[in-house]
Amino acid sequence: MARKITGCFTLLFFIWFEIACVIYEKNKITVEQAVGSNTEVLAVAKKSGEYFEFPKHAPGRIVGDSVVSPYLKSDFVIDLADVEKKEMEINGRDQTTTITTKDGKTIKLKLAYEKDGKIYGQTMTSIPLSQVEMLWVRKVNGPLTFLASASAIIGVAAGIYAGLYLIWILTKESCPFIYSFDGERYVFDAEPYGGAICEGLKRTEWCELENLKEVDGRYKLRLTNEVDETQYTDELTLVAVDHPAEILVVPDEKGTFHRLAKPAPPVRAYDQNGRDISPQVQKKDWIYWKTPEDEISSSRNSWKDELVFEFPKPEGAKKVKFLFNGCNTLWGSQMIKRLLELNGTGVQEFYREVNASGPAFFQRQQWTLREELFRLQVRVETAGQWKSKGLLLGGGPFISEDRVYILDVGDVPGDVLKIKLTPPVGFWMINRVAVDYSDDLTVVGTEIAAAEASDHQGRDIREALSLTDGRYFAMPRTGDWAEISFIAPPRKAGGERSIFARVSGYYDIHLKAQGEPQTELLENFRTKPGSVIQYACREYQKWKSEMGSGAAAR
Repeated sequence: MARKITGCFTLLFFIWFEIACVIYEKNKITVEQAVGSNTEVLAVAKKSGEYFEFPKHAPGRIVGDSVVSPYLKSDFVIDLADVEKKEMEINGRDQTTTITTKDGKTIKLKLAYEKDGKIYGQTMTSIPLSQVEMLWVRKVNGPLTFLASASAIIGVAAGIYAGLYLIWILTKESCPFIYSFDGERYVFDAEPYGGAICEGLKRTEWCELENLKEVDGRYKLRLTNEVDETQYTDELTLVAVDHPAEILVVPDEKGTFHRLAKPAPPVRAYDQNGRDISPQVQKKDWIYWKTPEDEISSSRNSWKDELVFEFPKPEGAKKVKFLFNGCNTLWGSQMIKRLLELNGTGVQEFYREVNASGPAFFQRQQWTLREELFRLQVRVETAGQWKSKGLLLGGGPFISEDRVYILDVGDVPGDVLKIKLTPPVGFWMINRVAVDYSDDLTVVGTEIAAAEASDHQGRDIREALSLTDGRYFAMPRTGDWAEISFIAPPRKAGGERSIFARVSGYYDIHLKAQGEPQTELLENFRTKPGSVIQYACREYQKWKSEMGSGAAAR
């Protein structure tokens, strides 16, 4: 099954700076407390560009200052005469033998055994955390792992403090989480309507639930609030799409499902400096493109990156299905709250204008189109110029969804299609881009309303979730949740089934909106292109400096 950026309780994290502190809900904690022995490492990306993905039966573990897995192994043999000490540790079904040699070396072995005066086993080759850029982890803590403690975003600091590698944990500022029951546990699978910060910006999204399995004729979900905001869900229903196994089914923003027969990755992909970014965007996997951390700076000459993707173009092609998988970064979601707080005590007036489609609403739409913070323009090279052909939707930052955008390419000459994206610095990450020229055949799915739905207090919420009609299921507190089940419709013979959640709603961030509105700064954002991105870069550097200073003080 193709992966999203995140998997089962899997939380993508970033190395944005080198600090030696751990902060989680304002408390300092150790790496063992933060991740614990029950945290499974699913994949590792090293700073060198190497990438390791562990099989499900042999996930990695954080042991001391390294990521260790029996998957990273080599055969080992040693004479008993050379062994000073041998210790065995059993953790569940895992058995580890630690050997201390007479010359002072320590070796950890899996599947160790003795024969003919020798010890045989497999060494657990480790990856030092100092070499790690990114980890994807899955933390399992029992029946309530879907709550906030499992939803932190985790980053490994490259520095050492008091002999320990420590962790920075930072939460996001947007939208609910949806967890799918896979037959054994609830798996983090979607985070809909990110960026819909008030009712005037409410929207409907179609999120593929890749981990959802039919169990006893039913599909089961959990909807949770894991951040400091009130979340208003107007509808949560399912759409089941049965299709041939070789066909990829992907929705567009309006919920029309399209068949993609042969989505082709770019033959070339490069940034404004000519760097090859093809490995980050070729396929749907754990690897993605984002602005390099050392280039998130307020002294940049340009406030946007420039990414160009080149694809073959068949003769006579008039339209193309552009497949995009990407979302906003964690920093991008954090900036939503920071920008709103600049309105000070006037933030409610801002909300009222947006909700009433007043001047603030239209100014925001124009500003969003220009700055591309949460919407990306798709530009296509035509005869001598780049033309805007569509807008890509943001969201995230933990889950990114496949979306299809139908682009008009009838005015593109030659046999090469060039598509350009200009993401603002630090705001986007991109997992995959591809194009498909097959006939645009739409697909009709089976809509499924909830058979049962109750919140954490046992109240029936089926009516609130049945339609997009302004009757909301509200989750005003961190830790609120609901459980929803659906009766699975009969499957069509052969092929595969894809399940999508249709979710409509918005959220209200709990702000500390104090003082007078920063009118001059906000006006500068509105009238001066790039000024808001420059401000975001300064805020990022300031935040980075403050965290580094805090670590040094300790």
